[in-house]
Amino acid sequence: MPTPTPTPTPGSKTRRKDKNAAAATRARARLTRVRRGKKNKASSGPSGEAAAAKQPVYLVVEHGVEDPTHSILEVAAGAAPRPLLYGRRGMSFAAVGTRYGPRIVGLGLDRNLIYNPETSKEVEGPPLLDRMAHPILIPHGGELFDLDENSGWRYLPPPPIFPCRLNPLEYRDPPEVQVAAYAVVGSHILLSVQQEKGTCAFDVVSMEWEMVDDRNLPFIGQAVPVGGHRFVACSKARDGAPAVYYIEVFPPGTTSTGRSELSIIELPVKSKGIVPRQHLCAMGTGRFSSFDIRSVDPGPEAKLDKARIVHRSYSLEEGDDASANSVVVVKEQRQIYKLRDPSCHLAYPSPVVAALTV
Repeated sequence: MPTPTPTPTPGSKTRRKDKNAAAATRARARLTRVRRGKKNKASSGPSGEAAAAKQPVYLVVEHGVEDPTHSILEVAAGAAPRPLLYGRRGMSFAAVGTRYGPRIVGLGLDRNLIYNPETSKEVEGPPLLDRMAHPILIPHGGELFDLDENSGWRYLPPPPIFPCRLNPLEYRDPPEVQVAAYAVVGSHILLSVQQEKGTCAFDVVSMEWEMVDDRNLPFIGQAVPVGGHRFVACSKARDGAPAVYYIEVFPPGTTSTGRSELSIIELPVKSKGIVPRQHLCAMGTGRFSSFDIRSVDPGPEAKLDKARIVHRSYSLEEGDDASANSVVVVKEQRQIYKLRDPSCHLAYPSPVVAALTV
């Protein structure tokens, strides 16, 4: 007597398909929101979530040993990283506004790439004049300097604090110079190096460098603009804790010395609100975000499979004491995401190399 063929129960095929779909979803890299924080205080402007929706944030993720070396993803629940096919190790990244819309540029070694976040398209840019690893990228308006369909590179005069002329002994053992802090203030790019050599400024209008202060900039890394000559940056005096600065560059005609002069005032902050961070990101006038990347030591193999990204949004408000020019930093929201990519490992200790708004 033949064995009867089992009759499938209603919904059995659907369940099998659901399991296959779930497995396929798990195999793809995703940014998953695991916790959504509460607002600590209502701001007088639009909510942090509404502001974030108007100005998206993109993270550039570095991989471990696999190619492609980098991926890019939008900070949103369920976002999938897009591999950057022209990425190379040693690249730095910056967001640039162009007449065709915003672009994210990666630059390092002798290569560069241009990524369109609106279309998710990537093209390779023109070759660089020299090889460089992890360069400091400073966009100013629509220039990096200049970015359009006929992109090209040209040399600019070197900063006066860089060792450009070496004697024979220095040539055999050249000094190491590394940019320690920088900011874009009006038409000037401010720059300090690790050695105490003061602060120089590059005027993007006259294309000239000049010294504007005998002291170095009081912060580490990039100062993030939040509007009205105010910047958020990591203070050197407080071991990298973020602080708020008021920065101005006075032109030669307004100073007693007849030269450009720099004014930096650290504003008193009337709240306990800024959390130490790895990445700061401007979100428009009076707003910024911080990103902390948390991961577990992967051990001797250094193969990182997953990381947590803590995204906090803040706003700046005027303090009660107008004479002291104080500010209140309000933490609006905290969201925690889990980043996992089963197809390739993440770079350790920090897989995120840039946080950019476009």
